[in-house]
Amino acid sequence: MAKNCLRIAHQGETIQLSWQRGQASPRFADTVTFEHPFDQQALTDLRWYLEKYLRFPYGLAPDKAAKIEQRLQTWGEQLFELVFRSSEKAREFFQAATYDGLHNCELVITSDDPTVLNLPWELLYSTSDRQFLAPTLAGMSRSLSEYAVRAEMSPLPQDKLNILLVIARPYGEKDIALKTIARPLLDSVSQIRQKVNIKVLRPPSFEEFERELNRNKGFYHIVHFDGHGDFDANSQGFHHTLGGLGQGVLVFEALDGSPQIVTAAQIAQNLADCGVPIFVLNACKSAQEGEAKFSSVATRLVSLGAKGVVAMAYNVQAEAAKHFMGRLYGEFVAGASLSNAVAAGRKAVLNQPQRPSPKGDKPLRDWLVPVLYQQEPYTPFLPKNNIDVPDIDDLLVETSHVTSLHGFPEEGAYGFIGRDYDILRLERGFRQNNIVLLQGMGGVGKTELACGFARWLEETQGRAGKIFFVSFEHGATLSNVVNQVGREVWGDKFSPLSTDKQRLAVLKYLQTQPCLLIWDNFEPVNGFPTGNEPLLNGEERNELKQFLKELRAGKTWVLITSRREETWLDCGYTLLNLGGLWEQDVEELAAKILQTAGVDRAKLPKEYLELLKLLGGHPLSLRVVLPHLKTQTPAQLIEALRRGLDTFKGVEEEGRDKSLTVSLDYSFAKLSEQARRHLPFLALFSERVDAHWLYQFSESPDKEYGQAYRAVFGENLQKADWLKILNQAAAAGIVEYLLSETIYKIHPALPWYLRQQLNTMVSLRVERSGTKQSHDTEQSGDCFASLAMTDTTSLTMTDEEVINELEKKLLIFYAYLADKYREKLISNAKLATFVLRVEEPNLLQNLRLAEQQQEWAYAQAILQALGDVYHRP
Repeated sequence: MAKNCLRIAHQGETIQLSWQRGQASPRFADTVTFEHPFDQQALTDLRWYLEKYLRFPYGLAPDKAAKIEQRLQTWGEQLFELVFRSSEKAREFFQAATYDGLHNCELVITSDDPTVLNLPWELLYSTSDRQFLAPTLAGMSRSLSEYAVRAEMSPLPQDKLNILLVIARPYGEKDIALKTIARPLLDSVSQIRQKVNIKVLRPPSFEEFERELNRNKGFYHIVHFDGHGDFDANSQGFHHTLGGLGQGVLVFEALDGSPQIVTAAQIAQNLADCGVPIFVLNACKSAQEGEAKFSSVATRLVSLGAKGVVAMAYNVQAEAAKHFMGRLYGEFVAGASLSNAVAAGRKAVLNQPQRPSPKGDKPLRDWLVPVLYQQEPYTPFLPKNNIDVPDIDDLLVETSHVTSLHGFPEEGAYGFIGRDYDILRLERGFRQNNIVLLQGMGGVGKTELACGFARWLEETQGRAGKIFFVSFEHGATLSNVVNQVGREVWGDKFSPLSTDKQRLAVLKYLQTQPCLLIWDNFEPVNGFPTGNEPLLNGEERNELKQFLKELRAGKTWVLITSRREETWLDCGYTLLNLGGLWEQDVEELAAKILQTAGVDRAKLPKEYLELLKLLGGHPLSLRVVLPHLKTQTPAQLIEALRRGLDTFKGVEEEGRDKSLTVSLDYSFAKLSEQARRHLPFLALFSERVDAHWLYQFSESPDKEYGQAYRAVFGENLQKADWLKILNQAAAAGIVEYLLSETIYKIHPALPWYLRQQLNTMVSLRVERSGTKQSHDTEQSGDCFASLAMTDTTSLTMTDEEVINELEKKLLIFYAYLADKYREKLISNAKLATFVLRVEEPNLLQNLRLAEQQQEWAYAQAILQALGDVYHRP
């Protein structure tokens, strides 16, 4: 704990500096007029630098950031001049503090004015010492002139540091990512877990918060709130009992996941009643004061008796949070005071400034983000025997961990990345139902999420029982499930039991114990795609079905992953659909992929972010496409993906990731002959396709569109044919249902794969043109052989000419479609706008084709239609 203290006391329009050496009486300098040293633009620039710069470090952003970094010192000098050079006494006090060692001195800012408390005091910069003060001081905190006096708290347990972690994300994707605080916190304390007890509040509701604290009065040292905070000008809190001019609020999460707004006063009352001294707060706006006194969460909590509140003045980067939290809690465990622990955490952030960005790791001066509010010095944890913990470094020893995970596959090359909101969606799903089906396209990351969710539950004590993983990809049965659980629970005693007794024993165990079963790749069990032979017979499927029904009333959770819904189970599961990764998670995965591929992200242009967006957050697409940035530009890859060119076709390269190709090959081979023949036409489409337009283009052999289609695919199709084909593809996870009954979503990497299929089909057509068509068809038995029966008028054309002719006809088709629905914008605006918006990706793709081929009339038709839609209100 620091020996000395410098205090800046603000009142009205003045400030007064005081100096206290040790236990001596404080000495005071003269009051001086306090003029706000920061204008609004300066504060806006600072927030941009800390919160937004590294999200898009391209163009003019690096130069702007560099200028702001230079101004950090200028702002700090202005603040320093105001405080420490405003009078001779002020100069004397700072010199005395420097002489005794700033590492032995704490700096306290006292005020009741939110504007003053909200200033970035951490930027104080000494020109004589040429350093920012905050990282050098023993501690730095903010306090209030007036606050509630509470009875002294009862002694807390000293065997472990007890932390209640509240993770609330009621706003879904609008909330900060789970990894921003929760995961860094867990990672950072992993090496001192023998001295730290972390409990995650489940569910993160205010009612459960009250119950947990009241059940464990005098137990928790810290409540760590990882969620959203704000200022409520009308004080419309959870019960709105306080009235007043407004105050800070925190947003908890109701049982159904909806927001639950709670005033800081209510939270403070619970902390005081249950003897919790410290509140750690990383909520958005948590340290940003409102206009009224004591309005923010941090000041409100301190004003009502909390010993201390650690808050974030700005949105914190996950990497910075990891460094700060790790050091903060490590210092607590070692017996440091609250102020000293925060100072140590700030130094850890300062000493490790590299933060992730799309251009690679970049330095960021974000050590000023953590702030401390406290009214008096406080040490939350004193180890029973200091001989056992002589130094913080002695605590950083990994302890052996007995896992509760059984049968799990190894993590992939890049580990588990992202899926924060999906993990919380799963938790919410299991609050309502103990059976959840996770459905998503092939390769989207269902298995990775299931395993990541299991590890998250293990790390946070979300399941007290064991966690089991079984893959059904190759036809596992109920006996596999029963044997895995039984042998793990009872060991050698399980095998001698009869089959019926084994099943009953496992069923009873799972009904009474809070376990988790993961049934992965479940789609082949009942035949996949639909119409294919099931891997399990009827009796085996019924056994699984009955087993699930018997588990419904029990304590075990069951997570099933599949590329489709499994309605035949008839067990009333909760369905969760899985899409791509979030933007920041995509960048994190991309960084690892490019590092492995030897690509320097710092040298990539801003089109790199456009490429990531185009890939739609699909992990397998990222893994297949991004390594090609070693030899091609992002713009080239964007064009290749959009046009379905042959960019990725060629001789197999050593170490090339073939996972997407393998996944698509598997699904493609399971489709009907008709589907395998006609799906390659989708190579010419982008993002989505409407079966209605596929039919309009391909249905008539008497029209030029139908003739061009028949020349390549050997036959014309009706709408029912296309719906059948697309439904097969959707069941196989190759496309997704999107809108109405005819519109489907195309995975961004799918056109590349289908283009290869299309090229193969056309090549076979030419190769077989000189042979007897019937003989070829009869002997080969595949969908390509019948292409020898296509119109002989096209056989004199090269492969490229045949495909180019088809593309040209599709361009004409879309130009006429655009013109037709542009006219309908007058007579039926709703329908026309819908059609043009849905077809926008295909219109844009054909617009690029028209420009390349200098077909300006067609380009004009498409441009005019899109322009009219874009300008509509």
